[in-house]
Amino acid sequence: MLPNNSDNENNNNFNDNENFLKEFLKEFYRQVIKIENYVKFENILMGWVQDYLSNYNKKDPIIILKLMEEHEENENWFSSLIGFFYEYGINNNDDDNNNNDDDIIIDKNKSLKLYLLSINNYKNDENKKLTSLYQLLNIIISKYLLSHYYYKDIILNKRNLITKESKHLEYLHVMSYDQFENFNGLEINICKDEINIMEKYFESQDRCHNENQLDYIKKKELVKLNNLGYCYQYGIGKKKDEVKAFEFYLKSAEGGNSDAQNNLGYCYQNGIGVIKDEKKAIEWYLKAANEGDLRAQYNLGICYQNGIGINKDYKKAFGCYFKSAEREYSSAQYILGNCYQNEIGVEKDLEKAIYWYKKAAENGNKFSQYILGNLYKYGDSIEKDERKAFEYYKKSANQDYLDAQFELGNCYDIGIGTEVNKMKAFELYLISAEKEHNRAQYHLGNLYETGKGAEKSIEKAFYWYKKASENGNESAQFCLGNFYKFGKGVIKDKVRSFEYYKKSADQGHLDAQFEIGYCYEKGIGTEVDKIKAFKLYKMAAEKGHSIAQSNLGTLYFNGDGIEKNLKQAIYWYKIAVKNECEIALHNLGYCYRFGIGVDKDNFKSFEFYKMSAEKGYIYAQNSLGFLYIIEEGKKDLEKAIFWLQKAAEYGDEVAYDNLGICYELGLGINKDEIKAFESYEKSVEKGYVNAKFHLGYCYVNGIGTKIDKEKGFELYDKASGIGNSDAIEFLKTFYEDKEILVKDLNMVNHWYHKSAENDNNIALYKLGEIYELGKGVNKNEIRAFDYFKQAAEKGCINGKYKLGYYYLHGFIVDVDKDKAFNLYKEAAEGGNSDAQKILTTLYKQGNVIDKSANISTKNI
Repeated sequence: MLPNNSDNENNNNFNDNENFLKEFLKEFYRQVIKIENYVKFENILMGWVQDYLSNYNKKDPIIILKLMEEHEENENWFSSLIGFFYEYGINNNDDDNNNNDDDIIIDKNKSLKLYLLSINNYKNDENKKLTSLYQLLNIIISKYLLSHYYYKDIILNKRNLITKESKHLEYLHVMSYDQFENFNGLEINICKDEINIMEKYFESQDRCHNENQLDYIKKKELVKLNNLGYCYQYGIGKKKDEVKAFEFYLKSAEGGNSDAQNNLGYCYQNGIGVIKDEKKAIEWYLKAANEGDLRAQYNLGICYQNGIGINKDYKKAFGCYFKSAEREYSSAQYILGNCYQNEIGVEKDLEKAIYWYKKAAENGNKFSQYILGNLYKYGDSIEKDERKAFEYYKKSANQDYLDAQFELGNCYDIGIGTEVNKMKAFELYLISAEKEHNRAQYHLGNLYETGKGAEKSIEKAFYWYKKASENGNESAQFCLGNFYKFGKGVIKDKVRSFEYYKKSADQGHLDAQFEIGYCYEKGIGTEVDKIKAFKLYKMAAEKGHSIAQSNLGTLYFNGDGIEKNLKQAIYWYKIAVKNECEIALHNLGYCYRFGIGVDKDNFKSFEFYKMSAEKGYIYAQNSLGFLYIIEEGKKDLEKAIFWLQKAAEYGDEVAYDNLGICYELGLGINKDEIKAFESYEKSVEKGYVNAKFHLGYCYVNGIGTKIDKEKGFELYDKASGIGNSDAIEFLKTFYEDKEILVKDLNMVNHWYHKSAENDNNIALYKLGEIYELGKGVNKNEIRAFDYFKQAAEKGCINGKYKLGYYYLHGFIVDVDKDKAFNLYKEAAEGGNSDAQKILTTLYKQGNVIDKSANISTKNI
């Protein structure tokens, strides 16, 4: 009778589960003996179990535990694994922050009993008979887990002692150490993967074969001698004695023990218990390597690669690494990947490099795990996968690899392959920072500065930036430059700021190169040096720094540090504009407005100003507000006030001055002379020289304040440079000849003084001309209009002519052709020939109604 389908399925399921549990036990054993980092022993093992179960058809740990507990050999085969599950509460959830009601409950007492179970069963068996490979694996695993349970701290101290004496990391020569145990005649090195030996043992038992007893005893004695040497070398159970260690290694090595031969080579190489002799080191490494010792093959590879005791030979180094790597030695697999990646002794082959990195990573090599994290993070020679990068960094970090701990922190910090978690980022940065990782120290400082992941502390931020800076971190040096520049957490110190910027810039930090260029340009913390400023701006500009590009354009524009070149100025402004630099947008707008280096184009000028203003550049906000008052076709007084107020809110001194004019004249806002006075006052306080003329005018004429001519005249004198060099310094960039500048300033001062005289309409008209042309002051059409208007109201013929132009074209004020006609008429009747010409033209064009005026045309 054939079994039904259901029976077949049950049998298949049973066989699948049986095979899975056996393989799981074997692989768990291999992983246990492979781990060398006892600090993270349980974390690495737990991570491996979760990965293994997840990759094996996503097996549920709860189900696996149940299968092991219900297995007929649960005590003999699986008690160690069951105990591990109960000690650490293995679950199938990758998210550390979530809890699952179905997770295995941690029960350490239960786990302890389970670890002891298999050991005691074997110990209490009078015959000490081993029935299967899986029983033996279970005992060995139990011994490991039990020793870790009881003696973790002691083991860590011994391991730390060994690690401290080994000064290399990636290219560490390795000692061969062994711990043998006899299981009823079967000698097992519980520090190595001995499954093959175990399997042969049980096969030989089944066939009733026995190993040659004499050979076995000899090998056993050599192993004991090697182990004794190891104990003397590191003081494990013996008083440390390197000479005795060497002697025991020598006896064992001469008897043919490959582990001792490797260790003897190590002693000769490093002068342990014997005079250093690198050539003899090579001899013993070669003997051990020829016996197939994978550590000796690895050590020999390092010697060939670095020319230690032998001529450099990259091909032979590669060959040694390859032999060791083929036998699953993770350090050799890692270096083999490095050889393929960097063409060391073999043709470059990135695919093979990644293959060997993955093999090493699977075998727990933290360096390979870190390298793979980098490759997946940046998509270098492999498809970019940030989640995989995160996972590899995590595995490496769990083995205390410093760079991986930093990178894992960075993943949590900015969300690479995982969700942003500033708290975890802070924890990992702190671990790395305390181990002197300068990038971690910098990022830790940043978290303290911003208060993300940690309580905000400028003092601690400064401390970690300083630590990182001392360790050569250019970003931290730049931040310290900022701290001293702005007095953040320290007293302002321009010299120190400059020094830190320079340190950072010398290491190629882009922002620091810009800042140091700015220091040289403005003389901040150092002497003014426009040539150095030019060089540094150019360096930063060519690397894409948009503000440096704009400032470089300005140096070309003014001929500072380099010969004046408007073509180059426009070129760099346009490059910076492409990089969305708001300053360059404003500067290019200025060039288009006045046709400097480009054809004049008011439309483009307006658009550039607008884009710059919308990006928050306060000088552009002021310029845009000003254009909304004076620009034909763009006039919008409401928008003008909006942008001027916005610029003033952020402290723009010119915007305060322009707002003062608007308040004084009632342009786009209710006329308010007190607010006008206050605005001028703020502008003066912020250092705007032209505003001193306007504030002085308020004092002389009692605008928004009591009349105080003495104070007003004093402000005129200061604004023109008498007893104050600020005015000349402020305006000198607009003048090629300083003498002309001084002459113009004196003229401005003269006419302001004259305007104080009663009915001096000429002085007011002259002031209007000064602001119209921008001679000795910044060009300001609004102020020009005001003075022309005052002059006209006081009967100035030329003032009426100028005012007529404003009303005819709607410049500053709304178009009013009748008012324009009347003003031109009055000016023409007063003898202004320009007004007569324009009036005649208006008649011919039919743009006026009143034709009764008797205008002389004899000169037209």
